[in-house]
Amino acid sequence: MFPTRMFALLPRLIDEMTPMMRLADELARYPAIGLVDKNWTLPSSVSGETEVHNTDKELRIRLDMQHFTPEEIKISSDNQRVTVTAKHEEKQDNHGFVAREITRMFKLPEDVDPKSITSAINTNGVLNIKVQKKAIEAPKETQIPIDFKE
Repeated sequence: MFPTRMFALLPRLIDEMTPMMRLADELARYPAIGLVDKNWTLPSSVSGETEVHNTDKELRIRLDMQHFTPEEIKISSDNQRVTVTAKHEEKQDNHGFVAREITRMFKLPEDVDPKSITSAINTNGVLNIKVQKKAIEAPKETQIPIDFKE
């Protein structure tokens, strides 16, 4: 009876462990991945990755756009969200032809200044978008007059 139970559990255990084994294999391919982060580069196997960081000073969005040229990327804002669109027509690669199109929309938090949006793309195709937080006014003391009535 014991061996039957053990073999019945084995497929389920393998299914649960498979994603972790794939992750371990992927991390083993990039032993210095922690050092690469400071340059904001991505290995080609994580194509399409997106990161959003909302700090005290700014909102930062990082997108892997390595399959697009800067001319094929458009960024727009309606003051409530940032929209990134990229498209290229059919191109030939090693396996045949490929056409790509992507649209990503990011909701802007209320505490950012939509007029401060900037963007830059590096040679690895990583697009960085930054939006500054609104200036917070320091507390200002106001004198309140006292009405005296008899």
